[in-house]
Amino acid sequence: MKSGRRHSTLSFVVILALTVLVWFAVAMSEVREYPVRVKVEMTGFDRNQYAVVQSDSMVTLQVEATGFSALLYGLKEKPVTLKINMRGENVRTWYREGEAGKLLCRSVSVDDLGDRLANDLSGNGMRQIGSAKDSLRLVLAERKSKVFRVDISDVNVSFAEGYGLYGEPLVSPAEVTLYGDEESLSKIERVRVMPVNIKGLTKSGAYMLSLDTAWRNNDVYASTDKVTLRVSVEQYVEREYTLPIEVSESDSLTRLNLYPDKVQLRVWVPRRDIASVTADRFSVAVDYRDVTSRARKLKVRLNRFPQTVRVHSLTPEEVKYVVIK
Repeated sequence: MKSGRRHSTLSFVVILALTVLVWFAVAMSEVREYPVRVKVEMTGFDRNQYAVVQSDSMVTLQVEATGFSALLYGLKEKPVTLKINMRGENVRTWYREGEAGKLLCRSVSVDDLGDRLANDLSGNGMRQIGSAKDSLRLVLAERKSKVFRVDISDVNVSFAEGYGLYGEPLVSPAEVTLYGDEESLSKIERVRVMPVNIKGLTKSGAYMLSLDTAWRNNDVYASTDKVTLRVSVEQYVEREYTLPIEVSESDSLTRLNLYPDKVQLRVWVPRRDIASVTADRFSVAVDYRDVTSRARKLKVRLNRFPQTVRVHSLTPEEVKYVVIK
């Protein structure tokens, strides 16, 4: 008797379970209305230049779907994310006053996003039929700005023997804009590149350098946190020129005899400029105004030379003189 009762009870439980499963499968296969939450990601504005005052990050949609589709969507680790360009042609823009000053407001109608939502949701077996919101809104406060020239004084560049810098290092961008409140910006004196050593150069190159972003502690943001340093490198050749010494600032009634009246100038010339760097590109002189009763010698100065050469030595650096009237 007991065995028969157990068998009867087990059969009942099995039939009940099967009945429930069939009911659940039928119910979940029916198309019904469900609310689903869609993540919203707004783009089309510079997050450094603007502070976000208000931004709709989620929107609840009413969809038609089977229960299975709605359940699977809810279990997904990465459900649909709606990316909206808040500078698109369907976006409405206006300004209003707020505590932070003039606020930039942008909104887009959910109906205008219908085609995109339909495409994104159809892959999940759902169809949008309504929304809890008519529009999605973004409110921005423009930060104050201040432009700084990039300081590269902490960059140490050295060259292999016989090589050197040709021209000036170029920084791109040469200027960086910082964004923040007026008080924070007033505390910043310079924008510098982080200290770095670039050693043993034999050829030209471009180097990506990071800015010192200590100012971020004051809620300040930058148009970029990296710059490119371009260094033009050239092989240099030693050259020596014999140059006559000129006398500047003298009158027509007075003449100076110099001893010696010529100097030896040694320079390093970029290999590419050897043909064009001739003696007439240089000028050395003494200044007549340096003549005094106590001055026994006059200093020789290099007044003119090509900007691409590197001066090694000028011999002698001082010369004796005799005034002839």
